[in-house]
Amino acid sequence: MRPVTKIASFIALSLTITMIGACAHNDSLPVRTATPSVYDYPINNAYAATIIGTPAEIKVRYPNAIEPDEEKLVVFPDREIPEGFWYYDGLLYGQMLQDKAAPLVYIIGGTGSGYKSRFTVALANTLYHAGHHVVMLPSPTHANFIVTASENNFPGNAETDAKDLYRVMTMIQERVAQRREITSTHLTGYSLGAWNAAFVAVRDERQRKPGLNNTLLTTPPLNLYSSISRLDAMLLQGLPGGIDELDIFLNRAIARLSQLRNDSDAFDLKNENMFLETYNRLKPSDDKMATTIGLAFRFSAANMIFTSDVMSHANYIYPADRPFQSGTPLHDYMAMSLRTGFGDYYKDVYSAYHMANTAGLTRNHLIDQSSLETLRVWIAANPLIGLITNRDDIILAPGELATLESLFAGKSWIFPTGGHLGNIEHPAFAWRVADFFEGTR
Repeated sequence: MRPVTKIASFIALSLTITMIGACAHNDSLPVRTATPSVYDYPINNAYAATIIGTPAEIKVRYPNAIEPDEEKLVVFPDREIPEGFWYYDGLLYGQMLQDKAAPLVYIIGGTGSGYKSRFTVALANTLYHAGHHVVMLPSPTHANFIVTASENNFPGNAETDAKDLYRVMTMIQERVAQRREITSTHLTGYSLGAWNAAFVAVRDERQRKPGLNNTLLTTPPLNLYSSISRLDAMLLQGLPGGIDELDIFLNRAIARLSQLRNDSDAFDLKNENMFLETYNRLKPSDDKMATTIGLAFRFSAANMIFTSDVMSHANYIYPADRPFQSGTPLHDYMAMSLRTGFGDYYKDVYSAYHMANTAGLTRNHLIDQSSLETLRVWIAANPLIGLITNRDDIILAPGELATLESLFAGKSWIFPTGGHLGNIEHPAFAWRVADFFEGTR
């Protein structure tokens, strides 16, 4: 197995870029107006939109933008956490609380996201400035959640993830209620977090602990297995020689970005339009952009798979009989994890675990259970659930958008462009989110 020699450099570069995307100025464009903002999102290529996001000059701004307060929750007090995860001594989540009584909205992050993801922060600021308390939750696929809050350490199952999230939300609800008056409780999420939100809302209808009212799904997959298969395939679009070309792809990408940094100011770290200007200079092909997106998701998959394997002792990548410690060399394990897709995890580990614990369950049953189609009757009967998504969302297979529209007939808003989450910081998108929860204040 050839090592991925540039992974550390690429991860550092990716983290820097992510931090740039999360920085917002304090000048403001209004979120709430009587009518929706004009949708003038300028990027028509779905891959480019997914990577670039919303250009700075039209991005929604928030007066007196705030950072969330970080909170820590010990979910399983008796759980033994491997010494190698010493920094995860509790579930980390964020909150923005009004100084008066207000409705509370939970936000569930997307694949591999912690609560500080720029998409979570964008939604949180939209809702906070619309007058809500906000609690920001990591994805069940984030390492911190797997280590501290997942009961079985195998994320990806609609029911068990919903159970884990619901347990956390119930505990947090009690905490928030001790500090602020909560007038009503609501739920949203983006991408995988939107998919999670639907199943959490179904569970709440049975248990009524937080007692959820409105639930908004933003850019969800229809069928989780279908979407992760598409993301695995995207990684390979710009790698004609297969996964063994990943090292070459990274070397070339870093070389081109380094040259760009030396040749222009498009790589100015204070430049909010760095992605857009880099795209205009390099003019990457759709295949190269698809591989870049697939690689970003593969980083999330690698972290999830490795963490799940260590915590569950599944013996898939990390030896079950070897203690995981802070001094454990990780290079070979992470190189193997990066060559393991969501689909591999789903087939080799996730399915094997659930089939071993449920008589008669098959892999096809699990795939079917990962679809929002299973909630069709419930969605149709629930007037308090809604959908916002994009017509060109790259995680949806042909025909899946039409199915989503039929599931959410009369309670969805479909933007014509934006790729996957590319327009989440556009004023029109923010307006729709705020408008959905407007009647709850």
